[in-house]
Formats: sequence, structure tokens, C-alpha cells
Amino acid sequence: MYFILTYIFSFGLGLIFHDQFLLGALTMYLGFLQTYFIAYGKWYEEFLGMLGTIVSSILCSLSGMYATAIFSLLVYIPLSIFSMVNWKKNANKNEVILNEMTVKKSTIILTCIVSATLLVSFLLSLIPTQHLAVLDTAGDILNISGIILIALRYKEGWLVWVLGSIVDLVTWILVYLNHFSNNAIMMIIMSAAYIFLNLWGYLSFIKLRKKQKASLKLA
Repeated sequence: MYFILTYIFSFGLGLIFHDQFLLGALTMYLGFLQTYFIAYGKWYEEFLGMLGTIVSSILCSLSGMYATAIFSLLVYIPLSIFSMVNWKKNANKNEVILNEMTVKKSTIILTCIVSATLLVSFLLSLIPTQHLAVLDTAGDILNISGIILIALRYKEGWLVWVLGSIVDLVTWILVYLNHFSNNAIMMIIMSAAYIFLNLWGYLSFIKLRKKQKASLKLA
């Protein structure tokens, strides 16, 4: 039922808002599917992630959001492959075994996110046709960080994705207001939906971790 409802929702909105080539609708639907399988700890979700990444990079290139397009092709796909291999290697009956986060690791991650955002946004601001360099970069750095954390089997990756979705929401609202893209409305809706989906994913990982701890105690 989830797959049918998200399909109708994604492509229905794409048709209503005249989504260009339905790229936004396809990106949204693939994102819904991937989020569902990640939340249940299934390693094969990355096949959907790689397909969604390719579609998203095309959409963002057409919208002048070059940071996302570049990161999608050069970073997201290699990370997706790494994530798939690592999850499969650390899975029990196709269900990934989660890790625990520490304060030290959290501090290092936060420092890296801020530093990378400042550096990449500065470089992108040198491109004349680049729109919203800081927000564009911040959203991608957060999303990449979330991918890395999820690939390494940390539930906190979902919280980083929530922040990334909030930044993406603000970015696409500004894109819409400035008439940078015909796909902006679809991306606004998708970013808003991802905020709630990522919160759901985080809660699912909490339940999964509790179940795994209980299994270890019984063993």
C-alpha cells in the first residue's frame, strides 16, 4: 500500500504542478522507496539510491544547482556503493547491525560539516551562474554526511538528514521565489516530506537497535 500511495502522490503532484519531464516526481518517488528500505535496515536500498541520484543530478543541473549535481555524480554514487557493500557485510538475515555514536565522534563530524560547507561554498561562489552557493552546499554536505553515517550504521545519520532536508526546503523555496527552476514546487514538497520521513527513519532505527540489544542479551 505504501508503494502505491507514494507513487500516486509523487506523480500526481508532478502532473498538477507541470513538473518538467516529471524529474521531480521521479526523484520524489525513488526517495520514498529508498527511505522505506533504509528504515527497515535493508542493504539493497542503495540500488534505488543510485538511480535517484542520477535523476536528481540531471534535475539540479537544469536548475543551476551545480553543487548538488556535482556531488551527486562524484560523491553520492561511490558512497552508495560503499554503503551497500558495508551493510551487506554487516547484516544478519538481510537486516543491518547498527553501531553506537559517541560525543567525540559527534564533535569531529560537526567540525567537518562546518569546514567543508565554508570551503565548498566559497569555491562555488566563483561560478557566475551558481545560485544560493552557501545553502546549496550546506544541504549537500549534510546529506553526504548523513549518507556516510548511515553507511557506517549510525542511527544519527537520520538526524543529519533531517537538518539537510530543512536546508533543502529553504533553498528550494528561494529557488521558487526567484524563478530559477520549473521543478521548484516539486522539490519543495519533497524536501518537506523528507523531514518527516527521516524522523520516521530515526525512530525505526531506535526500535531496530533496541531489538538487536535485546537479542544480544538473550544470546
